[in-house]
Amino acid sequence: MKLLHRLWLAFVLVLSMAYWAGGGFLFVLAGLVLAPLLPLERSRAIGQWLLQEAFNDFLRLLRLCGVFECEFRGFEALDGVTGGLIIAPNHPALWDAVFVIAKIRGLRCILKASLMHNPFLRGGARLAGFIPNKPAHKMLQHAIEALRQGDRLLFFPEGTRTRKQENAVNRFQGGIGIIATQSSAPVWPVFIETNSDYLCKGWPLWRLPDRKIKLRITLGEPLASPPDESAADFTERLRAVCLAGLVALNNGPKTDA
Repeated sequence: MKLLHRLWLAFVLVLSMAYWAGGGFLFVLAGLVLAPLLPLERSRAIGQWLLQEAFNDFLRLLRLCGVFECEFRGFEALDGVTGGLIIAPNHPALWDAVFVIAKIRGLRCILKASLMHNPFLRGGARLAGFIPNKPAHKMLQHAIEALRQGDRLLFFPEGTRTRKQENAVNRFQGGIGIIATQSSAPVWPVFIETNSDYLCKGWPLWRLPDRKIKLRITLGEPLASPPDESAADFTERLRAVCLAGLVALNNGPKTDA
């Protein structure tokens, strides 16, 4: 039975890679068609909707295959919220953005610049208006402008996946504090818990999970930056909130219960 289970997981992994390869190609084609024909804001909105639908279909596929469960909590608080805002999750695993984008409409992501050239990702990222994180000064400028125009940004404050030696989260990058204080946009922390190390820092893409993956993703209360707060102080306050939130959740019902 164990061998059959691992063969099934290997099949799901191949199926997932095929889904991403095919989806990446279709997004490149969609960008070539939509970008010349529509205004930038319209094509970007369509790109964000298509990407959200593609990610939701991917999660439905994995759920149908029985390899993961995910519980979303508190996201109804975003219903009816308008204007620019920042979604700021912790980052335990490589696929965290897929879950968040699938759940929250209209997100532009601050993305690692190298991923903008990834053949699986670049079509959807460009069409949805994702912002590369380098050069840093341009990222800050584009992010602040986007928020002032009412866009929603997905920003992982750790800058990379959480390292195991860190205390629940890495040190936060200073960019989120600069963006939040300069734009006056609220920052909504998101707490991602998982029972598995799958796709965490150092986990290769080809390595199969060792158990069924269970996630719990919780939306926290928004944080605003007062006019007299520095970017560094806001960054540290946000990290303290994220640490406290994860500790509180870990003391509650577990994701592998």
